[in-house]
Amino acid sequence: MTALRIIRCACILWLLSAQLSSAQTIGQELCLDGFCIGESIKGARFDEVKWLVPKGAYKESCAGVGCRSQIAFRGYSEEDQKHLAEAISIVYGIGHYNIITNTNLDALRHYSYECNLSQRGAVGGDRRFFGVYRSLPSQYLTVVGLRLISGELKVYRIARQYPFHNQNELISLARKLQSQYGDKILLYNYLSSNAYSDVIEQKKNGWFGRSTMFNPMDLSDIAAELVLIDPRTRPLLEPASIPESGEIKPLAVMTPDQCSTSVPLQ
Repeated sequence: MTALRIIRCACILWLLSAQLSSAQTIGQELCLDGFCIGESIKGARFDEVKWLVPKGAYKESCAGVGCRSQIAFRGYSEEDQKHLAEAISIVYGIGHYNIITNTNLDALRHYSYECNLSQRGAVGGDRRFFGVYRSLPSQYLTVVGLRLISGELKVYRIARQYPFHNQNELISLARKLQSQYGDKILLYNYLSSNAYSDVIEQKKNGWFGRSTMFNPMDLSDIAAELVLIDPRTRPLLEPASIPESGEIKPLAVMTPDQCSTSVPLQ
């Protein structure tokens, strides 16, 4: 083999190695629009977004002793107790999801534990938080879900709706997302609300598919969605959960020592 052939072979091997390395790095970060799975609510990106309050959100009144601020947030400063109680009072849906707003963002950054064990209507369940915004300039509707991980609220799910007009646009969207995330996500041929069963089986970290029925007669009724999930929560996905399809099981909450301290009688 001549020296020239050796050099050519070496160059080809280097190019193949570079392409393989590039392919392996695709989708290593599960991020969308600057938000990443596992990111803390303390990140600067949360300050850059105009958070929306969804229709149907309402203020929930404290109905039991355990939800009173001085009991639910024992160990926090008196000011933080007040702000946190106010922040978690805004809920949405039958799952009692808490809403991130530009007003309560700072308070939720102090949320590291809670002594109320009956949140979300389940004893020992953990709260789920989400924020809704429209990306600029596309105006795509995006939902960022957070839960308490290692003492602070962190992103465990990101979902975005993509409007499209025909099958070709849907295929084009799928190709763009595949080039971004590689084999990390499942490209689902059916309604995305049914995708979580295959996500569990195929060990994917998200999915992309139609979120509404394909209806060529009504262009406003055509949308697809991308959902990215924390790989650590994949084993907790509930394929039979209704109506929260693909939601994760509540985790048992380990109450911190602060919750065992006595509260002065009022």
